[in-house]
Amino acid sequence: MKILVIDNSDIMRAILRNILVSEGYDVVVAGDGEDGLAIAKAERPSLVITDVLMPGLDGFQFLRKIRGDDALKDVPVIFYTGSYLDKKDQKLARKIGVSRYMIKPAEGPEIIRTVKEVLAERVRGRPSGTSPISLEEPAFLKVYNERLVSKLKSTVEENEQARLFLEHIMEGMGDGVVVIGRDYTILDANSAATASIGLEKSDMIGRKCFEVTHRRHAPCDSPHNACPHSLIFERGEKVVKVLHTHYDLQGDEHQIEITASPVRNSHGQIFAMVETYRDIMEKKTDDELVKLIKRLNETQTHLKHMAITDELTGLRNRRYIVERLEEEFQRAKRTGRPLSLIMLDIDHFKTINDAHGHLFGDVVLRVVSVRMKEALRKHDLIGRVGGEEFLIICPESSLEDTVMVAERIRKIIHHEAIGDGVREATVALSAGVTMQRADDMSSDRLFSRADTALYKAKERGRNRVVVLP
Repeated sequence: MKILVIDNSDIMRAILRNILVSEGYDVVVAGDGEDGLAIAKAERPSLVITDVLMPGLDGFQFLRKIRGDDALKDVPVIFYTGSYLDKKDQKLARKIGVSRYMIKPAEGPEIIRTVKEVLAERVRGRPSGTSPISLEEPAFLKVYNERLVSKLKSTVEENEQARLFLEHIMEGMGDGVVVIGRDYTILDANSAATASIGLEKSDMIGRKCFEVTHRRHAPCDSPHNACPHSLIFERGEKVVKVLHTHYDLQGDEHQIEITASPVRNSHGQIFAMVETYRDIMEKKTDDELVKLIKRLNETQTHLKHMAITDELTGLRNRRYIVERLEEEFQRAKRTGRPLSLIMLDIDHFKTINDAHGHLFGDVVLRVVSVRMKEALRKHDLIGRVGGEEFLIICPESSLEDTVMVAERIRKIIHHEAIGDGVREATVALSAGVTMQRADDMSSDRLFSRADTALYKAKERGRNRVVVLP
């Protein structure tokens, strides 16, 4: 059954599409009412879900067009919007033939329940006494125009109030404040920030931060000049504090303490970060202190690396790999792309330790880790989750491809004995493979299924791969 989704927000279209596709619906999307109308005529959907306040042809106008089309006049329409909120709007929408009215953001189960109800009503036929009024009636047009003007005026006022409020907060902070987008573009800055750089606000906004503060043509992240950008946008850290080097208009260096935090939209996605910073010294005043700051930066980078790394094997540790699993699980849930897991365990590892000692056991763990990492694809992630247990996350990987990866690793480990020049042991691995399902409500469930598959591999004789779809 085909459903047309119309919304000028890329994120909202993607969210709705993923929710509907997960229930087996065929989904087509449009970015505005005009495109939506063209697609509706070409695709003949069974249902339309549309935003209301959109540029060009809005939701009410779109409805007017399809109700005047003999081929589309009976197609049910759901208004899904965050712009029209009061009862007068709902009453007007029902009068002109809208089947349902949902307020953003609605939870997935609510959206699916509403869709199923509307489609069931269409199969049974429109209830008597609910025929929509003519969209050409002067009374309707008058009410519609009044509601539209009211909403637009309210939106403009709210946006202006929010802008002034934000500007007042930024100017009152004293420290430099800069808002930076995911693509490194400066979106806003306060007077303290512009003064420290020596530029006007209009000369900063719209430019890349590394061009303005570093006179560079590329991002500036390095062990000697830590940048919070990747920690905010890629790791989703709540607060990041680093020491950084800025350059003013004359080219003089300033050691800056930056505190950065993410800015999220209504769907919880990070679209910008706010940096506050203060000049803690001029570089020329104390070269020794500057060297100390650089060493502190290097130490800070090293400590961050150690916090997510398993000391023995050099792989990511359990905390990091489990956090990444949750991130990849949520990303796969949003995008509808596959996510697979491999859980591995060294067979009879205790016997190896008992026979050759724990130092040799450590050698085995390190060699196995190196061989596994070399056998992975670029986008695969591996971590040590227990004594001799490992977890591999395979984003955007089908079950079949992931099984091939597991088998390749198993064969590589078993093919060549591991030794330290004195002792030698042939090592085997057991592996459990699984893939994220539509009904998996948490990453824990996915992890548990991979662990169960590993257990079954042990039961069936070890040195094998078992799959639990």
